[in-house]
Amino acid sequence: MTNNSKEKPAPANPRTYLINSVQLTDIMRYLMTRPYGEVVKLMNMFATLNQLDPNIGADFVKKPSPGVSDGKK
Repeated sequence: MTNNSKEKPAPANPRTYLINSVQLTDIMRYLMTRPYGEVVKLMNMFATLNQLDPNIGADFVKKPSPGVSDGKK
């Protein structure tokens, strides 16, 4: 049986990104200029992002090691 859903399956190990409030605001402002039906799911997803614990700095993310590929070409 085929899956006719428009949704893509979630990747096995989704990547995690840090985004600051200015970037999030800019993205949301852009999305508000697009047709509602195209962006409502994305806007809801962005609206439910959790804030980073203030006791944990964003500097805990390691820089990628040289020579290690992230799979992109």
